[in-house]
Amino acid sequence: MTSNDTFDEALDPATTGLTVPRLTPDPVRAARVRAKCRARLVRQQQRNSRTAGGTTFATRLLVPVLAGGFCVFYVAALVATTLHLYGVFL
Repeated sequence: MTSNDTFDEALDPATTGLTVPRLTPDPVRAARVRAKCRARLVRQQQRNSRTAGGTTFATRLLVPVLAGGFCVFYVAALVATTLHLYGVFL
């Protein structure tokens, strides 16, 4: 190989006699991988169905009430600060 040769010419299988064997799929391994994937998907679906149906008091009512309360408190503090800056509310 010289500096004038291109990369493709240097690795041409016809000139070097090197060939890469073709890969063939292994049916046993493919079946094993499919079985593992299906088992994992079934476990994930079961886990999701257990958690999705279990909405509790906290998620249905308590969380929105707390979030709304914090928003009201923030707006009240914002109004109080604005009124204090204008000298209306001392």
